Amino acid sequence: MKQKINLGAETVEFVRVRMAEILGEDPQNINNVEFDVKKVKEQIFRLFYDYQVVHGWPHVAANTALIMGYDHRTINKMLKKQRPKHE
Repeated sequence: MKQKINLGAETVEFVRVRMAEILGEDPQNINNVEFDVKKVKEQIFRLFYDYQVVHGWPHVAANTALIMGYDHRTINKMLKKQRPKHE
């Protein structure tokens, strides 16, 4: 069995390192940072979901819920929210 990878921990470490690089010791550097957590969450959700769809994997919503720590109903709500609205 392959080792389970915690992408959340890896992401936090990446952001920690980048934040230190960007901010350094100058408080003015805070103006150089943009991090819309809600948008990032939605993009990561789509990355996991779409990857499975493209590869034809089964149970995409359930798998995405498991990976992201959500209830599968939450995934369905996220999908519904992201669908383009028809006029």
